[in-house]
Amino acid sequence: MRYFVLGATYVVRLDAGEKIVETLQDLCRRDGIGGGHFQGLGAVERAEIGHYDPAGRAYDWTVLAGPQEIVSLCGNITTLEGKPFVHAHIALGDGAFAVRGGHLKEAVVSATCEITLVRFRDDIGRIRDAASGATRLALEPTGD
Repeated sequence: MRYFVLGATYVVRLDAGEKIVETLQDLCRRDGIGGGHFQGLGAVERAEIGHYDPAGRAYDWTVLAGPQEIVSLCGNITTLEGKPFVHAHIALGDGAFAVRGGHLKEAVVSATCEITLVRFRDDIGRIRDAASGATRLALEPTGD
């Protein structure tokens, strides 16, 4: 990964073989980023994506292997239990121009992945939602 910073904006390039979510988490941990959002594009050789089933309180996962174009990559950076948490969604196009997408568990870059990450001034936390089992933004009033 290579990147440079312009104010609160990180311009990031991932190269072949790098993992998108893992690399973003490492960057956030290293630079102390606990709040932000990002978008990206590029190409991957393998991706694991999911669809959340609220009734079952679990993700259904599938692996897409082979060359895929990143049609859209977006997400946010928050903290969960004091550590950076990357929540990402991705849409991937194949050689037949079919697009599949969902929650991104992880993807391996095939050629390049270009990400623009905007860092927030403050951290944003996440809490576990007892009803759904998922994590959600901790935006409830704190009484401060």
